[in-house]
Amino acid sequence: MYPLQVRKEIDAHIADRLLEAVWREALWLVRDGVATTGEIDDAIRYGFGLRWAQMGLFETYRIAGGEAGMRHFLAQFGPCLAWPWSRLTDVPELTEDLVETIASQSDDQAVGVSIRELERTRDDNLVAMLQALKGQDAAAGALLNRHDRLLARRRTGAEP
Repeated sequence: MYPLQVRKEIDAHIADRLLEAVWREALWLVRDGVATTGEIDDAIRYGFGLRWAQMGLFETYRIAGGEAGMRHFLAQFGPCLAWPWSRLTDVPELTEDLVETIASQSDDQAVGVSIRELERTRDDNLVAMLQALKGQDAAAGALLNRHDRLLARRRTGAEP
């Protein structure tokens, strides 16, 4: 429904590349015993995931810069990027032990809920979030409102 036009050809998709960066770091956090799969999911679910449902990374950080915006954010937090916080360029070896740890934690986290039930919950929640954003005419909700207006014009014979 929303075509993302990239400025040049790259391997993979933009969203997939961003997800891979988070995925790599999550694998290290589990491997190093820093957090469980559930704790990582909670960090996303209750942290930046909520903000990213309505605004992207850059808008979120622009707000974090206060009234001075992104320039202030970058001046304040940009130097931290040189700190060795993450291991995004390395990939942990997916040993049998690590695979078993991740798989068992993930199974425990599901508490016996089937994949189909998880899919249904995910889809119901996505629809509810989209409806809420639509009611606010914000983010993906604004896109849905524009799409609905276009469909209504087509149904009445009016050109877009």
